[in-house]
Amino acid sequence: MLLANPLPPPRCLPASRIRCQAPAPAPAQAHHQPAASRGLLLRGAGSPVVKRLPAGDWLLWYHSGARVALATSPDGLRWSAPVSPDPLLPSTDWWVFDTAAVRPGDVLVISGPDAPSSSSSRRLPSSSAVYWLYYTGSNDARLASPFPAADVAALPGLAISQDGRHWARIEGGHHTGALLGVGEDHPHGWEKRCAAAPKVVMHADGDLRMYYHSFDEMSQRHAVGVARSRDGIRWERVGKALEGGGPGSFDEGGVRQGHVVRDRAAGRYMMAYEGLDGNGGVSIGLAVSEDGLNGWRRCSESPALRPSEDDDEWDVAGVGAPCLVQMDGPYDWRLYYMGVGKDGEAAIGMAYSEGQGLPRFNKCDALLM
Repeated sequence: MLLANPLPPPRCLPASRIRCQAPAPAPAQAHHQPAASRGLLLRGAGSPVVKRLPAGDWLLWYHSGARVALATSPDGLRWSAPVSPDPLLPSTDWWVFDTAAVRPGDVLVISGPDAPSSSSSRRLPSSSAVYWLYYTGSNDARLASPFPAADVAALPGLAISQDGRHWARIEGGHHTGALLGVGEDHPHGWEKRCAAAPKVVMHADGDLRMYYHSFDEMSQRHAVGVARSRDGIRWERVGKALEGGGPGSFDEGGVRQGHVVRDRAAGRYMMAYEGLDGNGGVSIGLAVSEDGLNGWRRCSESPALRPSEDDDEWDVAGVGAPCLVQMDGPYDWRLYYMGVGKDGEAAIGMAYSEGQGLPRFNKCDALLM
């Protein structure tokens, strides 16, 4: 049974400051150690959703193939093997919207004040935490690919858990169980094909905002839209939040996967998003808004993070699916993201920014675990 009003926002305690440097190998073994690719944390994974819990533990939900998987970490750099069982699998109910593939969009974590720290990176935190998983589901298996095409029909869903592993789906208002519909179910909207990658911000008690992307057939570009809710289950669309840039820009082909967080230092909202250029290349941009609803503007005409230029690197074919985490310092950020190599393999990496008003990200040199 869900409460009529949304649960209060999670409280995140400060974590120790961590420099992102790979440990140096012992001299006798140095020639046996492979070079660590910059930024790379976890192979065979995409769509990172990273949360730091009040006790200091880190959780990472990600998509691996058609399912949602979970890893744990003591510091946000060294991640465990996938926790068993898989947190979320495609549904077996024939009539619902997510029978072929699911991928995480965002997680709201509500922790009790007495939740203890887990003693091992393989254990999950106390059951006093409640997790709200907003995810994308589809009956088209192509959703499992790193960068799904514009014509993959997908809708947002919700599941709730008390341990981060075992989930109960919450049926939304759409006849398939999704939270929103598109196309004929929303004839006056610009969202004709999908409402994907739901990212949810709790602005205030009884005021939640969902940022999602869709493909606008009129402009033939992706855009990020926003919806509002009082309880996190029933949503009403507001309109577009951010569209693609002008000709020649890094996001002229549209914007997707907008992850929004409230910037503690500036008292405004920041969005990291995928930008598609005119040739289909994918990089990550930043935009800001004073209220999170209107007046979104780009921080720069250049991407905040580009694919690697080295043809052998793990993220040379594109970087996207950004997830922002603000650290202890007012201008210290981590940017977790998905990169794709020339072989099409997806992996998760991290970049960081320290001591700057508008973040400029450098890829982490952490050693792949």
